Amino acid sequence: MQKLLIMTLDQVKTKQEVYITEIPSSIKAELIRLGLCCGDKLTCVAKIPQGPIVLQKDLIEVAIGNNYAKQITVNA
Repeated sequence: MQKLLIMTLDQVKTKQEVYITEIPSSIKAELIRLGLCCGDKLTCVAKIPQGPIVLQKDLIEVAIGNNYAKQITVNA
């Protein structure tokens, strides 16, 4: 049995696949506008140091700012 690794989105490594598990209510509406919600499977495409994280969901790529990424809980 594989153990789930729980972390925030800013801790994800490039090419790592994760699932969104928790989004704070303060940023939930903004992420919904970007097409992201709890349960979504994401792949980290790129990380800019102290900058945004580029994520891929299905065929769409979205950049999430580092401040938002620190608030989003994911598991791998």
